[in-house]
Amino acid sequence: MWTHVKEWWTNTFLDKPYRPGTTIGAYNIQHVLGMGSYGIAYLATHTPTGEQVVLKQVKPSLRHTPKGAAMQAYERKVLSSLSHPQFPRCLDAFTYRKDSFLVMTYLSGPTLEEMLFERGIAVDEYECARYMQQIGQLVAHLHDQGLIHRDVRIPNVIWQDGQPYLIDFGLARFIGDKPTYMAESLSAYPSEKQLKREVAPASDLYALGHFFLFLLYSGYSPEEGAPERSWEEELALSPEIRSMIRKLLQMDEPYGSVREWLQELALYLQRHERSESRPQQT
Repeated sequence: MWTHVKEWWTNTFLDKPYRPGTTIGAYNIQHVLGMGSYGIAYLATHTPTGEQVVLKQVKPSLRHTPKGAAMQAYERKVLSSLSHPQFPRCLDAFTYRKDSFLVMTYLSGPTLEEMLFERGIAVDEYECARYMQQIGQLVAHLHDQGLIHRDVRIPNVIWQDGQPYLIDFGLARFIGDKPTYMAESLSAYPSEKQLKREVAPASDLYALGHFFLFLLYSGYSPEEGAPERSWEEELALSPEIRSMIRKLLQMDEPYGSVREWLQELALYLQRHERSESRPQQT
């Protein structure tokens, strides 16, 4: 009972976001973008220039804990190491009164979650594979830098002008780095979450498998009253794509790297494009 009361108090009062129109230093808050494990993200305007940016505030409930301060400092370290146009950039970090803020570039456009569940887009297997190729290339770039994202999900990919933009590096880690706070010990997690949070390529590969399934299900319409079945029973997939997803989800011998999977995906796309370009027999 006390746990629920404490959580309600924290969410309702202690971690209540700043209101739109509030000025924080040189920034004017427009609205709340979302709330994560350690921070509250806002869309804001940099008053001197009129530029739109993302402000990420450490939750007040975590101000004096290692989790809040350490998580923000680490995210700043990660973003400062990147110089890719399809990732956000760190612009500034500052303290306002008792609150710590990170300032990042704002990437406009719908997330893939919004495209799937609000706009109702439906894509076929080939289109899904093209989406996944572009997203996989971003993840491979991170791995080349020794960085594991650990949160590759449809809400964290923005689609803009035909290109994906990967955001939210709050859980990202460089390979070899220790957890930023003791509560992050993976042994306390169920086995699936241990895999998702592992600082190794397998973590992002597993996430990409689930990502692939979300896209593939956009074109699936279940029969009314039909019992729930596994994805392999519900989705009519080519043997190549089914095999890829099984390996991504570690149901079969897993891929050793994202680039190994991308090579296999490229071959699938090439075969599909060649077959589509052949003249139809009459």
